[in-house]
Amino acid sequence: MRKEKVFWGVLAVVFILWGGLVLVSNALAAEPIKIGLTHSMSGPMSSYGMVAKAGGEIAVDEINKAGGVLGRQFKQITRDDQLNPEKGLREVKDLILNENIDFLTGSMSSAVCQAISDYCRQAKKIFIMDLCISSPITEEKGHRYAFRFSTNTTAYFGYGPAEAMAKKWGDKKIASLGFDYLTGHEAYKAFWERYPKLISGAKSVLELWAPLQTTDFTPYISRIMSTDAEALFLPAIYGGGELAFVKQATPAGIFKKFHVFSSSAGDVAPWSHVRPGQPAPVGVLTTCRYPFWLLKNPASDAFAMEVHKRTGLWPCYTSMNQYHIIHLLKEVIKEVGAVDTEKIVKAMEGRVVNTFVGKVKIRDFDHQAMMPTWIGPIAFRAE
Repeated sequence: MRKEKVFWGVLAVVFILWGGLVLVSNALAAEPIKIGLTHSMSGPMSSYGMVAKAGGEIAVDEINKAGGVLGRQFKQITRDDQLNPEKGLREVKDLILNENIDFLTGSMSSAVCQAISDYCRQAKKIFIMDLCISSPITEEKGHRYAFRFSTNTTAYFGYGPAEAMAKKWGDKKIASLGFDYLTGHEAYKAFWERYPKLISGAKSVLELWAPLQTTDFTPYISRIMSTDAEALFLPAIYGGGELAFVKQATPAGIFKKFHVFSSSAGDVAPWSHVRPGQPAPVGVLTTCRYPFWLLKNPASDAFAMEVHKRTGLWPCYTSMNQYHIIHLLKEVIKEVGAVDTEKIVKAMEGRVVNTFVGKVKIRDFDHQAMMPTWIGPIAFRAE
């Protein structure tokens, strides 16, 4: 009789343990796949972060509505890096160490991205950039875990503007104003590597650099107006900074006196609240990476309207890029059958991704996906 009690006691313990293991297993299966997003969510550049966040959330909603992947839902956790490398790095460490994110995405500033990328190399955590375009991040400073789903400085802010300005105007005397940070300087260097080869005798008559979050451009505008330049090149003035510059430069006569190329004026999100009659860089040459109004793509149209519904802003490339990044992760996880960093890295190398702007290949040798770029003059129309 005593042996029988011991037997049933042991059996009960086994069932309890088994039941506990089932509960733990179910809990693990239900744990969402977490994507961290660090971006500029406050201040003059926040429009880029706001639409990126919305783009990611739209993708997450679509994936979860379809049942998730491997029995798990997706979750995007967003943090504000405030355009500060130290702040951004603190947020990333918290996301990795405390939130246990599976993947990291973002960010706005190339300096922030570089700090995050360096940390992700040590942590062996995949970091997919949706905006920052400093070329060295995926070149000499690139590594196995760093990917960029966006173009780089050389093509977008340097060679492209040089080709367009040479073809459109052919001016020889160029003044420039850019934000004083890595991407601005890289863009300026790339431009002057290319432009003199296209226009003989071309020279810089003024080179100005403003702190990254500058909103008072009055002293810079005065100096530009005093030159004998024929054209003004703005290699990296964008977001709230560009809105402020245009508002101050318009009455000063800059857009009447000079041919102007503004590399970021084609980013629609910051201009979402500008109305006809308000200061705007009409006629300025610019680049654009997501001209959703030109694409004649129903899926893109629906996406643009949903971003606008959620944020009150029209989308730019950060929203599109973040959307496709999250869908890319879902597809790769499904393909490899696990949230396995090393397998996912391998699966993304050389992969061709279908996007709203066409098929884009992630190069295997530097993990760079070169998004197409449109260049043309700015025009505004009433809604």
